[in-house]
Amino acid sequence: MDRYKYAIFEALCDLAKKHDISIYKLLLKPETPDVASLADNSVIMNPNFETQVTYNYRLAHELSHILYGDQEAQAVYQFSEYGKRGEELLAHRNAIKMLMSIEMPSSPLTFMSYYRMPSWLESDVLRIYNEFKLVE
Repeated sequence: MDRYKYAIFEALCDLAKKHDISIYKLLLKPETPDVASLADNSVIMNPNFETQVTYNYRLAHELSHILYGDQEAQAVYQFSEYGKRGEELLAHRNAIKMLMSIEMPSSPLTFMSYYRMPSWLESDVLRIYNEFKLVE
């Protein structure tokens, strides 16, 4: 999947453009996470953010907050690879769906390895992968 890195990024940007979501890339401190602002329909990505998770996964995650999140629950979300409840879990699951719909992986573990996802998401990745395989 490595040769698709830029193509996946472009597909995510196209999706954002289709839904009038602005994406800003700001070089911030390493401890400053990416942010989704539902009120502004915008995402701020920090390439310097220190995390194991890839940039494309983080972008998909933040986009999913805006596209599928509860507009009433919270105005701003900060990326966390450890967010296991509520809106964060929903954003993780929708990011997985979004990325698999762009490029279907050869296996769930390949997908997790490629995006350097936390292991606690394995059951969600397996379930979503199998749902996508049934549709094919």
